[in-house]
Amino acid sequence: MKSGHPRTKARTALPGTKFHSGFTLIELLVVISIIATLASMMLPSLSRAKEKARTVTCINNLRQIGIGIKLYVDDYADRYPPSEASGKNARQTIGGRDPIARLAPFYPMARERPLFAHLEPSEVYRCPRDRGQRILPCESPPLKPSNWETIGCSYQYNAGLLTTLSGGGFRTPPEDPIDGIAGKYEGWAPSPVHYILMHEPPARPYGCAGGAPEWYQWHYGQGNSDIDDPKSAPPFFYSPVLFVDGHTAVHNFSKALATDPYYPYEPTKDWIWYKPASPQAGPKN
Repeated sequence: MKSGHPRTKARTALPGTKFHSGFTLIELLVVISIIATLASMMLPSLSRAKEKARTVTCINNLRQIGIGIKLYVDDYADRYPPSEASGKNARQTIGGRDPIARLAPFYPMARERPLFAHLEPSEVYRCPRDRGQRILPCESPPLKPSNWETIGCSYQYNAGLLTTLSGGGFRTPPEDPIDGIAGKYEGWAPSPVHYILMHEPPARPYGCAGGAPEWYQWHYGQGNSDIDDPKSAPPFFYSPVLFVDGHTAVHNFSKALATDPYYPYEPTKDWIWYKPASPQAGPKN
């Protein structure tokens, strides 16, 4: 009888059998397809998360702009900033940096803007998804590639002169269609928690006299940002908004813009654009 450890028998293969140390081609293709499927499922979520982070930046920017407006109101006898500065458009440039040279005739320089002394030019006035406006300004080439790069401000002041389509308008006439809240006393807005003070262009239509109106999509939309017909466009008319009471939110204006484009400014449970006139209304101020 032999002593010691038993010997391990060597593994032998049957005739014609081969051992493989890697994947077969079919197995490799299956793994690749699984990875591709998982990636396709994850990418939209990652894209939405990235877009949400950008809107959070805009919300924070508008909150700081709101503080600047409040400081302005406190310094100017409880009145809101004007709609013009040095005879130029302050609705789109309530603050921010200088416009580019060819647009200087239409927009005030940074030091002339109402909020300059209360919130100096900085990235606070820049939306990371600012994609410009093809139609504006009417008198010169469009604001491309972005409003921030051309006029120095991505956010716009709800100070009257809201674009309407021919044959449409307001179901109740505004008390002041020209200036809106601009220059008014602090308590002028009918519902501060709902009244829009600042917004981005996707919130409403724009147009020039005699020209076709246009709409815009900055956030979430991946295609063309300049929209000719809101009814046929994807429902991505998102805009961060600053309200008169100082709170901020992101709203999707798609339903208001596409359901009845002729009356896009009618009040909803979330916002109001203008103060309706009343038979008993006194002076605008």
